[in-house]
Amino acid sequence: MNEELEKAYEADKERKQTRTDELQAARDYVGVLLGEAEDKNALLEDKRQEADELLERLKKKENEIDDLIRVAESEKKKNKLATFWMCFALAELLMIVVVAMLLIIHSGSLTGRTGLPESEDNDAPVSNEAVVSTVPTPEPTVKYAEDLTEKISSLDKEAIAPFTADIKKIDGLEYLVFTADKVSVAYKNEYLQDEMGYRKAVLIDNGTERYTLAQGYDLTGDLKALVPKLTAIDGENMVVFTEYNSRIAENIPSFIRLVGCRDFRSYATNDLAGLIKSGTVVSESEELSVFEDAPIVYTLSTEKDVYKFAISEGYYNDIAYNEHVIPEIDRDFVLTIDGEGISWKTKVRLGEDLYLGGLSGRLKIENGALAVADPKFGAIVPPNQEDPELAGYIRPASEFPERYITTFGNAGERFFVALDPDIPECTYDWNRLNTEDANNWYYSDADGIKTSIRGIDVSKYQGNINWKKVAEAGVEFAIVRMGFRGMNEGTLETDPYFNANMKGATDNGIKVGVYFFSQAVNEKEAADEAAFVLRSISGYNVEYPVIFDTERVTTYDARANSLNMETRTAVARTFCERITEAGYKPMIYANTKYMVMGIDLTKLKDIDKWYAVYNPTITFPYDFQMLQYSEKGSIPGISGNVDLNISFVDYSK
Repeated sequence: MNEELEKAYEADKERKQTRTDELQAARDYVGVLLGEAEDKNALLEDKRQEADELLERLKKKENEIDDLIRVAESEKKKNKLATFWMCFALAELLMIVVVAMLLIIHSGSLTGRTGLPESEDNDAPVSNEAVVSTVPTPEPTVKYAEDLTEKISSLDKEAIAPFTADIKKIDGLEYLVFTADKVSVAYKNEYLQDEMGYRKAVLIDNGTERYTLAQGYDLTGDLKALVPKLTAIDGENMVVFTEYNSRIAENIPSFIRLVGCRDFRSYATNDLAGLIKSGTVVSESEELSVFEDAPIVYTLSTEKDVYKFAISEGYYNDIAYNEHVIPEIDRDFVLTIDGEGISWKTKVRLGEDLYLGGLSGRLKIENGALAVADPKFGAIVPPNQEDPELAGYIRPASEFPERYITTFGNAGERFFVALDPDIPECTYDWNRLNTEDANNWYYSDADGIKTSIRGIDVSKYQGNINWKKVAEAGVEFAIVRMGFRGMNEGTLETDPYFNANMKGATDNGIKVGVYFFSQAVNEKEAADEAAFVLRSISGYNVEYPVIFDTERVTTYDARANSLNMETRTAVARTFCERITEAGYKPMIYANTKYMVMGIDLTKLKDIDKWYAVYNPTITFPYDFQMLQYSEKGSIPGISGNVDLNISFVDYSK
């Protein structure tokens, strides 16, 4: 009997050790599950409390087993009934372990939920007869900002649109939430006391998934700074965050981050100014300018063009002594974020007081990083200043003009020519210009009555013209090329179709004017050209203007291409004065660049202008009387293209 009890004792002891190891493994496993659950979701907190209660019961059962073993050791002669009770206790213990594990696994499935819930989860806890449910004591929390409600009420709803602001509970804690369509951006405001090292958390939710962003923010300040922006780049919707640090740059974001709404891919830079400047380099040049009062040269280079600026020694010394940032783009920087993308513009300065021009562009994503797209620079040119392509240098402006005319150089350079307040401005309302028919633009008065006169201009390049068909098509006037001066030798030539065109137009009731393509290089030659024209038109009824055509020949090195503004203005003035003296109406023809860089309009204010631009959006601000709006028009009776015009003045009256 004693031997049997001895064996039973040893077997029970071995089984006890095995069960103890199993219990320890179960506790370890439960601990791992609880740790994972705590990291994923605060909803497991109450479940963990229930699991702890089960573990306490396990410990009690362990104690009961230990008591049974001690009884067996002290009473080895006790019958086999003791073995039965120990087996029963172990079986009950095993059942409790299984229930505990099932409970934890069921609770862990809750962590798969996503989104930004508006309230606490109310799912009922798992229970069985062996578990006693208790209400866990909530852990104490702290709030970063106590006055969020008041701050939200002070936000301008229109200013933060399309986002709306609200306070919501997420996983049982308070967040400031901005919502637009299916996208939510939430800033954590409430923390557990033991989360001090985890204070800042920004959640982005796209309606199906949630992304945690590690980013600093301040809920105690102006909440407007935390309002995100929505944009689209390359067809992907993105949330944009910006931060500003006035100690670094007042107007340029010190940090900008884009997060994709679909895949949460993030793109950021803390050197937007550096990105912009990388494509626009300003440096001192060793060469000297042709201006005695501004000999120092700074070169501004873009990916496409090079601009040279001439400054005085005084400005140069100020820039060098005060160690100015070159170029300075911060003070006038404007960033625009909208549904079309992210664009920016700024004014480029050299030192404190010299403006070089305006710079603009967009942001793009390239090779997985933020980059600058389509940078465009325009150099400021004061009014009536020499064409930089001829002078070679630009004198920087002391202020950025509020209004300017944009024109282009022959190599693609952009120039912003400041408006001259002494030159009469155009008073036409371009909303009244009808451009629906590409071959028949017209201008109407406030009552919708057509007031413009339809016209064309022709030369030998139109060949033989059926003027009867032209008249039947509704053409009311024609400007006929009378002649031209040779671009090399400078001989005076008559257009071979001049007489035929003059007779054909007038015979069919079309009013006529004439133009002469000038290559005069001085005032004497201009007077000779005028005399040549007057002799040629003496036998015709010329009711429309006699026009001086001044323009640069871009396909050939013509003799008048290098004329400076002063000389070209004097040549134009001389020609027009001779025409006026003969009793005709003079006019000057030019495109945008020659109107503002080729001639000095302040000295030609009393002479009518024929302006050429092939764009329905007309921005030229100065006054003109005739508009050439196409060089590829189609008119019955004319083979091929023809220039189309309208006149705002009926010169026949």
